[in-house]
Amino acid sequence: MSLSAEYCSEKTGDRGGGGGALAHQRRLIRGLLVWATLLTLGLAASITLHFIHRESPAPDKPQDPGKHAQPTPTPKVTELMSFSPNWSGKDPVDLLEWKTEKNDFIEINSTDKQLKVKYDGQYFLYLQLTLEPHMKGNYTITMQSNIFGVILKGLTNGSTHSTFFMGKGFKLSRGDLLNVTCKPKAKIQINHTLTHLGVIRLR
Repeated sequence: MSLSAEYCSEKTGDRGGGGGALAHQRRLIRGLLVWATLLTLGLAASITLHFIHRESPAPDKPQDPGKHAQPTPTPKVTELMSFSPNWSGKDPVDLLEWKTEKNDFIEINSTDKQLKVKYDGQYFLYLQLTLEPHMKGNYTITMQSNIFGVILKGLTNGSTHSTFFMGKGFKLSRGDLLNVTCKPKAKIQINHTLTHLGVIRLR
């Protein structure tokens, strides 16, 4: 930045030489440098305070400095139960009965062979069913809850595809009874690799 000698002379009253103008220019430059330094320091202080304020915990939510915030846990698969057919493959069936090697969170009701839920919770249910090759026509497969009604429902046609699969997550209640039906009656393969029911309990 520079100022003309005439301008400086007029302001300082020095009509005859440039010494006063030069001194005035130096004072202006020093003033501008001081002002720029103060602005820089103020900006640095403002940025520092901004980061300190952002990192400090809110006054109404004190945090333990020795502990870090933990992410919200996602549901984990805790248990799996698998059921295999418990009926004769010779005759057509409409109410499918099941057997299992353990009764962890679902047990088989001794009176009507329905599946009884032992605990409230979130579950994932899946069902695979395979008709005998000679079975033709349309069949409706339904999994039903005594409390919530129909949970899973699907159609299969023995003439186009004989293997049927469906699954769904659902919230079940303690004491609820589950059953699987096939309408109309059909001969269903009893090999556990072709026909099976699974229930996964989520936590």
